[in-house]
Amino acid sequence: MAMHIHGSFSEQYGSMEGHLQQATLTGVNVLWWTDHDHRMEQWKFRNVVHFDSLAAEAGDGQPWTWQLRTTGSLASSSGGIQTTDVSPNDTPGSGALSVSARASTGTASYGYYADAHPAGWNYHGNIFGQTLTIDVFMPTVNSGDSYLEVLIGSSWHPARNGRPAGCYSLSYRFDTSGAPASTNAQGVLGVVTRPVIPGAWNTVSLTPSTDVATVWPDMQADDFASFALSLNAVSGGSAVCGVFDLLRFTRQYTSGDVPLQHQQTMMSAYAAPYPNVTQMQGLELSLLGTHLNWFGPGVTLPDFTGITGKNYNAFLVAQVNKIHAAGGVASYNHPFGYGALPPKSVSVQDSLVTSTASTLLGKNLLGCDILEVGYPLRNGVDLTHHAALWDVLSANCRFTTANGVSDDHYGTDWAGQRNNWTTSVWAPSRSMIDLIDALRAGRAWTSSLSRFSGFLDLTADGTCPMGSVSLSGATTRQVRVIATGIPVNGSVDVLRGAVDYLGARSARAAVVANISAADLIGGDSTLSIDTRTECYVRTRIKDAYGLVVALSNPVWLLRDAPTTGIPIARVA
Repeated sequence: MAMHIHGSFSEQYGSMEGHLQQATLTGVNVLWWTDHDHRMEQWKFRNVVHFDSLAAEAGDGQPWTWQLRTTGSLASSSGGIQTTDVSPNDTPGSGALSVSARASTGTASYGYYADAHPAGWNYHGNIFGQTLTIDVFMPTVNSGDSYLEVLIGSSWHPARNGRPAGCYSLSYRFDTSGAPASTNAQGVLGVVTRPVIPGAWNTVSLTPSTDVATVWPDMQADDFASFALSLNAVSGGSAVCGVFDLLRFTRQYTSGDVPLQHQQTMMSAYAAPYPNVTQMQGLELSLLGTHLNWFGPGVTLPDFTGITGKNYNAFLVAQVNKIHAAGGVASYNHPFGYGALPPKSVSVQDSLVTSTASTLLGKNLLGCDILEVGYPLRNGVDLTHHAALWDVLSANCRFTTANGVSDDHYGTDWAGQRNNWTTSVWAPSRSMIDLIDALRAGRAWTSSLSRFSGFLDLTADGTCPMGSVSLSGATTRQVRVIATGIPVNGSVDVLRGAVDYLGARSARAAVVANISAADLIGGDSTLSIDTRTECYVRTRIKDAYGLVVALSNPVWLLRDAPTTGIPIARVA
């Protein structure tokens, strides 16, 4: 299972089709869609741009930074915010964005890219039902090789019908030469030419999803994102100049659960071309810093009215209760943060394990059932320390299923990226109820998509499966380790961790046995575990270079039931 995947509803250039192709190529059976809740709703996205500033325009939504971008060889160019030529539709005293360009050779452009990263990418999301309205002024008649342009970068899709794989874009070209409106495809670039009147302000409405359907009728036109927006003057030799003003967004189909229904429609449309991948609808609850995933039935988009940093944790607890009431499970995502930072020093990572464990134990993981552990590197923290955090929870009998994820927003190369872990479960079928039952019970292992393709399991005394909690007064327990597909010259580490209830100070699990692939006769081996004191046992697979490529979930071997009780799904 790929358990944390973002398509065209999130902030990058991923598409549902791209991810489904990757799942097919890599043999992933189940794909959980976990797009961001607030991006599906396009919550507090910017609705109007008056072009009063390149960096800090006041108005609804956080402001963008308009970054100068040029292409080709320019003989002359200019642009920026000006107040001389402003649309009569705009607020008196507002500005406008002027651009001009003349190429010295070939085609060249001068324009501005809307960088919304500091504003939380508050225009990045699915384009279904979206209309952009903009006022355009071009003072003179232009030649056919020069024009003003609104360029919308969109989603990556696989190769299709002679077109290469790549990020699709729509180039809206404003023309005063008298040529008629037209649309055509130039590979993955869609060109939509719109005539405008020279020497006058023209109000033009653009409907990207409608134009995608016209330009590429063989595509699922709704599986496209608004990822990159630029306003340009493009010269094919002759000079061109003009002014943009009053950019407005109208977004239909973002209220209630309409985005989820729209996603379900696309899931159905893609089921036939990708028959080997079972699609499941999940959701990432991610308005503020802590992110959770909803896995299971009854997924619904939340109401963010009145949610602030002060009541956000209470909001998430309520959401987890809703997930459980619907029969699902909740995941606590990227516990050390979601950045893409280089590795921090070992001492810093050690400190983060302690502080993060204290936080998670203090709020009981907000009631979550799953912890994202399988990250080779996330926000500067490596796999060893993700596993160490999980060990602290296990030592305190917070019975949490570890999973592995990619959190992929692109869908171009699942196997080749660093964070390419997936989660496998022992389940009788791919039905949602069977998958959820396995996750809830900890009948799961997590592994690198590119480095491990085997199976993992554990059984204590022949009756207590991986993920379960067993109570016994015996001083020794027999644990059967099952592992197949171990890399050449790789091995299995069996780790024992003390159940010490020491909070964030709990020790990490230690290796008590190392088993080579040759010693796993028939794929399994049985060893005695000292249970004079309470413990949990888990396994990990290493390749020939000592790199950890897979982790099992543990079995807990206790003498007494914890005061917090044992979840029914984990009772051995």
